[in-house]
Amino acid sequence: MRKQRVMWLASFGTAAAVGISLAVQTAISMLAGCIPLLAPMIADTRGWRADLIALFAPMVYLVGFGINFAVPRLLARYGGMGLSLICVAACVSGLVCVLFDNLAICALSTVGIGVAVGMMNPASAQMLAPRTSPRTASTIMAVKQTGVPLGGMLAGALAPALAVRFGWQEALGVFAIGSAILVGALLPTVRWLNGDMNGSGSRSPGRVEMRRLLCIPGMWVIVVAGAVFSAALVCLRTFLAVYLVKELGFSLAVAGLAFSASQAAGMVGQLGWAAISDRLLAPHATMGLIGFFIASAAVLIAAFSARWAAGAVCAVTVVYGLGAAGFVPLVLGEVARRADPGEVGAVTSAANLFLLGGVVVGPMLFGAVASVQGYSAAFAALSACVLVVSLIACMRARRITDAIGA
Repeated sequence: MRKQRVMWLASFGTAAAVGISLAVQTAISMLAGCIPLLAPMIADTRGWRADLIALFAPMVYLVGFGINFAVPRLLARYGGMGLSLICVAACVSGLVCVLFDNLAICALSTVGIGVAVGMMNPASAQMLAPRTSPRTASTIMAVKQTGVPLGGMLAGALAPALAVRFGWQEALGVFAIGSAILVGALLPTVRWLNGDMNGSGSRSPGRVEMRRLLCIPGMWVIVVAGAVFSAALVCLRTFLAVYLVKELGFSLAVAGLAFSASQAAGMVGQLGWAAISDRLLAPHATMGLIGFFIASAAVLIAAFSARWAAGAVCAVTVVYGLGAAGFVPLVLGEVARRADPGEVGAVTSAANLFLLGGVVVGPMLFGAVASVQGYSAAFAALSACVLVVSLIACMRARRITDAIGA
């Protein structure tokens, strides 16, 4: 009876930790999505050029890339849950910067949001890793990671409606105050969630563990594939609407529907691929299969023409979204399985450098190809890159299987 009670309490604690991490991830994604959504209203009010928002995402990801070098030291000081709440506070500060009628101060919003984007995965991984097992690691990370599209969907539903009804400043104020209340409500959980399940008190080593990451057998294949898949995901989000509307002549409504379908499919993909990785296939084989989904869909996107039906376009973007948004929990789960408990955050920071590097470099290369050869050629080239790393991942999975069989 006592053993059953301990097991029940452990399961309840794990579920609570995952739920709290999901809430934090959703809040960060929601706050980060508010500014691009409200950018046209902000520009109209202040007489700024609306196309300045094109600089928002690159600046956010560059800041996120850079902050990863400091994350292990911050984890050693504040712990995973403490740093998670700092991420929410950083996003709130980014929203507050936009309330000032000064372009330079508004630009600082990318710093606050970029800090949160860069730190959230290592912080949550450090917090959740001790509460995982080899059969649940990817699934637990996937549940947390669904907060990214969920937050984006909430921002899309709430931010414009509040801005139209009350004004965009008031809308940002509501999001900022609500998130500040969330931070205050979760402060009492910091001490509990910063401790690991065994009470060992292991701490982050205080540096990015790139060597430790690459010493994990086969991990380099997963993070390189993750970098390419990250680029594929951001390229779809960045260029799909322009490609469909400007080059192929589809309506903005069709483009929006295709984008939304890919986002919803991404939520399903995160949970589905994580379950496959935990229970059916090795992570390398699962990454290879994800890559084949992305590469196949990218080829079909390259073949789009104005004669395609809107339903067929959406079906292809669903396949793309299932793959492109589903790989992050696999990367986080594999680090949680293979790294020492006290090093999970620092090793995840090293993996995050690959993922954010793909986010920064990929769209620039895609845009360069698109400007010269067109979007169709750019998606075809992207498909080829994804296919190459997918084949490498599958070959690595085959070697692992052969070694186990021997």
